[in-house]
Amino acid sequence: MKSNPIELRLEEIRYWIRWLSRSFAAGRWNSYSRGRGFDFQGIAPFREDPDMSRINQKATLASGELHVSQFSEERNASILLLANVGPSMAFGSAETKMERLALLAAIFSYSAYRAKDYFRFVGYTDEVELGFPKPRDRSYPIMLAEAILNFDWRGKKRGGLVRAVAKVPKKKSLVVIISDHLGKLDGTERALQALVAAGHEVLSIILWDERETKFPDGWGFLPLQDLETGEIRHVLVNARSRRILERNIAERKKEIEALFRRFGIQPHFFSQTSEEDLASLVQIFMALRTRV
Repeated sequence: MKSNPIELRLEEIRYWIRWLSRSFAAGRWNSYSRGRGFDFQGIAPFREDPDMSRINQKATLASGELHVSQFSEERNASILLLANVGPSMAFGSAETKMERLALLAAIFSYSAYRAKDYFRFVGYTDEVELGFPKPRDRSYPIMLAEAILNFDWRGKKRGGLVRAVAKVPKKKSLVVIISDHLGKLDGTERALQALVAAGHEVLSIILWDERETKFPDGWGFLPLQDLETGEIRHVLVNARSRRILERNIAERKKEIEALFRRFGIQPHFFSQTSEEDLASLVQIFMALRTRV
């Protein structure tokens, strides 16, 4: 029986990869865009796809309503995943944020592989971290997940998103940012400003843990450790401290939402990983990639 926690986690990720593979096989997400491509795709009412240059006369005469011909053209997009692998991502109750990141990175890299897209993973702490594998074949999603799970975050700091953005090519790309954004947001603001100014599409995923948003049941002193410094302090848990935490978290969420929306980006907050979450996420991902 497997007892290695990393191998157990990788087995779970393999399950999700199989789930995603079945979804692709069923045509749930396709990698095509309709328009003036090369392969005939079908006929649609003019009101759904208004383009006078593609009027289908035969269908229009037969129905008495304007119809257009649609064609498909495969688009190969450039996908950049910028991920926070700093100490705060090692926190978690049922599972750490780093474990959830490993799953999401595997899902995105597999989606890019199936769509024949260019994909690159950039992990960052207070600087860009080297040593993560580069894509090569269908085994890459698991290799990437394993590298994330094995990453030694101890002694690292936060704040390197701007440096990670510098690794994004000038070519218009879909940039996925995965972080908890628990530090100062001035670096995040500069990073978003640079990405949007360059014309990139941005998908933001914010990983939080339940224990970061509310205290566990019970009363008394709760030991809390700073994963960056190793310092342990004890916090008194009572009705007042619960209210303060809830208020601070709500204000932090509003602050993050306001920052991203100022740049026309909808942030997606994840406090868990479920099939529904992943299905929604991949649909958003596949829709955005057709715009790059």
